[in-house]
Amino acid sequence: MRPLIAISPFGASREGVLNLAQLAAEAGLDGLTLGDGFVSTPSFPIWSGGVDCFVELGWLAGRVEMQSYGVDAIVMPARDPRVLAKQASSLVAVTGARCHLALSAGFWAEDSALFGYSFEERGTRLDEGVRALIAAFKGEDFEGQFWSWTMPMPISPCNAVDPPELWLSGASATMRRAIRYGLAWEPSRMAPEEVAPLARAYFDGGGKSLKVRARMSVSATPEAPQAFRGFSTLVGPPDYLAEQIKDYAALGADYVSIVPGYDEPSCAATIEALGRALPLLT
Repeated sequence: MRPLIAISPFGASREGVLNLAQLAAEAGLDGLTLGDGFVSTPSFPIWSGGVDCFVELGWLAGRVEMQSYGVDAIVMPARDPRVLAKQASSLVAVTGARCHLALSAGFWAEDSALFGYSFEERGTRLDEGVRALIAAFKGEDFEGQFWSWTMPMPISPCNAVDPPELWLSGASATMRRAIRYGLAWEPSRMAPEEVAPLARAYFDGGGKSLKVRARMSVSATPEAPQAFRGFSTLVGPPDYLAEQIKDYAALGADYVSIVPGYDEPSCAATIEALGRALPLLT
């Protein structure tokens, strides 16, 4: 059985994002995933990562029918767990529970500067944030170093829906946290050979479910945008991309979330290529 395949419809405009999402559905792909971040950078224009992920994903879910929707991944240290619980439960409600939420320590130091915490303490904040978010979903009081509250009544609509599926997204330190909390783990922007030793360590340690977030493109570009430098990008025709997805699946991955291409045209071309790759995965 092949893994579910989702894409991030990173377009240059509102219309472009919607067209890419519709193209993914027409190609037979399974889901739509977005990222998270707060500061304005040249690498992420407004419709390619600048719009709030919950607003955009809720809008897309109402326009494009897919099996799965998700945020890969939330910058947990910068998010109030109570507000995040309400947003995530609202996404569960509007998608009919077809959604997941991956939590991360965060990649951009600018986010920590904006919210007034040390970038070096992001792992500690992620640890507490996981526990605090679960408490918020359950309607429980919480006492921590960074967040504390008394819960007079459950947060709506947490009282009316089950929490979304929670993942942890990141490298080896986050992988160990995922084992500790019994959560799915999602390594990000690594080729299959880079994921392999971490996946073995995850499952050997008792890990429950492996997800993958990858960069793929059907064509190369002379110079990748700033946001994509330093990440492994898998570039090739549909049969090559199918082989990479098979390699992730062989490691135990049951979900592959893909950032396709480098710009809107290459994103569209890569989505079409992934659609052509699907018959090679069965």
